[in-house]
Amino acid sequence: MIRVKKGNGPLLICLPHTGAAIPPAVESRMSATGRLKTDMSWHLDQVFDLSEDLDATVIYSTISKLVADVDRAPTDFEVGEDSSTSCCPTLTLDGKKIYKYEEEPGAAEHEQRLLLFHDPFHKAIDAEIARLKQQHSEIAVFDCQSMRSRIKGFCDRGLPMVSLGTAEGKSCDAGLKDVVAGCFMGVTGFSIGIDDLFTGGHITRTYGDPRKGVHAMTIVVAQRAYLRHETPPFEPDRVRVQRLKGTMEEALSKVVNWTQNKKGSAPTSPAPLKPGNGSESELVVSEAG
Repeated sequence: MIRVKKGNGPLLICLPHTGAAIPPAVESRMSATGRLKTDMSWHLDQVFDLSEDLDATVIYSTISKLVADVDRAPTDFEVGEDSSTSCCPTLTLDGKKIYKYEEEPGAAEHEQRLLLFHDPFHKAIDAEIARLKQQHSEIAVFDCQSMRSRIKGFCDRGLPMVSLGTAEGKSCDAGLKDVVAGCFMGVTGFSIGIDDLFTGGHITRTYGDPRKGVHAMTIVVAQRAYLRHETPPFEPDRVRVQRLKGTMEEALSKVVNWTQNKKGSAPTSPAPLKPGNGSESELVVSEAG
């Protein structure tokens, strides 16, 4: 299931990991660890329930990333291999098995999940980029995710509060990176990483094309920024949600201004970062038999 809330501004927000739905036929094969669903972007949609003034388009999947990770390349799958980075992951990010013994998805099931869940998500992104490019010469695509602040074997030193990934500067103009980073720098309690642990996911690398006026960036939020606890039931903290949401809306408002000011200008070469302080949704549904 892919849901699209259409806006007419130059912002396209993708939420690939907020979905929690797992078909019963898949969940029954999962281990106790898999059923905890620890690697999802729990309640991040509350942070990106944005002001109508931004007029942003938002795309999100209702299916869990444990079923089909739409921010992975469809070719990221090897039969018989345990992986946390596969399009159909079999391990959690800290290396624990998601499925019971010999219950992992095989090649045929992988192809079915791509057809039902992965392909429709990317067709929706393609369609919305094409629609927004008819209205704006420059648009910004954000691949927004959240993660536990510290994951053994994955990020032992802990995550910054906000991490930005720009495919080492290839997926967006350097000016856009400066605008977003500048809104978090100097904010009490916030730390920021840029092209460090996260250098941009599949969505960012696939759709970011600054020379065509499509600027893409991955934003990964450490869950301590907005959750009361980073363990089940992953309860959001109202005060933290509002604080992060306010800072995010300020950043996106400045992004809108940036796209309008850049209209018609040529892409700039990468520069060092300088510190600085819709309408109702359209529903695309695919259902397994």
